[in-house]
Amino acid sequence: MMFENQQYTLQCSVQNVAPVQSLKVTFYRGNTALGHLRSNSEQKKPVNETFTLNITPSREDDGAQYWCEAKLELGPAGPQRPPVVTSEKLPALVHYGPELKEPPNPDVITITEGDTLPLNCSSVGNPYSGSVLTIKSVGFEHEGQYICTVRNTVGTVTKEFNIDVQVNSTPYIISGTILGALVLVGLSVGWYCKHNCMGHSKLSKIIVTDS
Repeated sequence: MMFENQQYTLQCSVQNVAPVQSLKVTFYRGNTALGHLRSNSEQKKPVNETFTLNITPSREDDGAQYWCEAKLELGPAGPQRPPVVTSEKLPALVHYGPELKEPPNPDVITITEGDTLPLNCSSVGNPYSGSVLTIKSVGFEHEGQYICTVRNTVGTVTKEFNIDVQVNSTPYIISGTILGALVLVGLSVGWYCKHNCMGHSKLSKIIVTDS
């Protein structure tokens, strides 16, 4: 396990090698060569030697495999395929602080009463994975400031949300429309009776005669 932006030393030990002057040690991250090293020894007999390389991992190195290769380059007189020995491959676990996937929003979030409100606090870090808080039916009690804090062993980030809840005018519009329609119907009936029910009534003159 390693932490981002801290320095670490890779070590590759080669045993019983000769001539050590012909030895080339290469460090790898995956298939990428990080550096080539050679010995300064003048020994002609087989020796043991350790080679080191300093690295500073980043979050992109999380899960990468580090390993080394020892190759004995004996020149044209040597084997056509130089003797090569490789180490085991060690996977790196790089811990790094959380980082917000979306930048903070300084503006006020205006939402209508009864709507769904998602507060996105998604972030990435190791170890950590962010989440989203969802309020399914917003009320006036949800109005105000929310602070999301994400932390792990490496660092901490925060994100603020300012929520303004507005009145849902739809029920009032519907009620007003229905009330207006009822008033209009009442006026229409009154107008019809005024001009039809009373306007056309007539008095009949009754004549009584003796037989």
